Amino acid sequence: MELLQLRYFLTAAKLQHMTHAAESLGIAQPALSQSIKRLEEEFSVRLFDRTYRTITLTPEGALLAKRLQPILSALDAIPGELREFHAERDHVIHLTLDAASSMITSCIIAYKTLHPDISFQLSQITRSSSLSDIYISTALSDDRIAPEQESILQENFFLAVPRNSRYAEQDSVNLLDTVHEGFISLSESKPVRSICDYFCLAAGFTPHIIFESDSLEAVRNLISAGLGIGFWPEYSWGELPKKEVKLLRVEKVDCRRDIIVTITDQGREKQAVADFHDFLLEYTRDLVKR
Repeated sequence: MELLQLRYFLTAAKLQHMTHAAESLGIAQPALSQSIKRLEEEFSVRLFDRTYRTITLTPEGALLAKRLQPILSALDAIPGELREFHAERDHVIHLTLDAASSMITSCIIAYKTLHPDISFQLSQITRSSSLSDIYISTALSDDRIAPEQESILQENFFLAVPRNSRYAEQDSVNLLDTVHEGFISLSESKPVRSICDYFCLAAGFTPHIIFESDSLEAVRNLISAGLGIGFWPEYSWGELPKKEVKLLRVEKVDCRRDIIVTITDQGREKQAVADFHDFLLEYTRDLVKR
């Protein structure tokens, strides 16, 4: 039983006339008759009752036609569905954010203004996600990165201190002087937390965390309100309100990190990913120039 045989059978069943069916299919009538005869022999049933000019379905033939119609209709729909799926897939960018989520979100908003046909699906699950096209991560500036990774932004960390603190008159601070201060920080599940803890350890102490959260917005708001001190990345967290808080340069410890972009094998197949990558590079360059 071949797919072509089944299509021939359905055409004959629809038109109920061998000559007309053969003309519709663009084949000779004997070829159509032979194809249906082989199908009847394979099923060991008669599919048509034949008269001189017309054919009619037998009950077995009617059952076969009933079963085949949805199957062949589904098969005929597959090429269009695949083309539609491919077009939709090319217009959706899957991003896994493990760092700089606020900055990347702002970049996406700017990109969507120019490219409203592109959609984004954001995730904060692990890099191994099979759906990810682009993975955003972070690393200390002196860390080695893999060949497939790219540093798109290097930023300093400042120390944000309340305006009414004893550090407010300074332009810089020795981290070791803050050993007894209360730090506001992201939770340990966030990569930037490890980086900030490393800065303190490099200065010779473990930070005293008075508040930690998975929410970047909560941490930024508490630091901005002057309820404790905290590290503030130069670009990726946006501007810090200067009324209640002051940013100080950190002395003696190299407080820098890189924002890393990795395009997955899946992402490299999409033109939209390449276009967004170029836009992201330009966006971060402009961010540094401001």
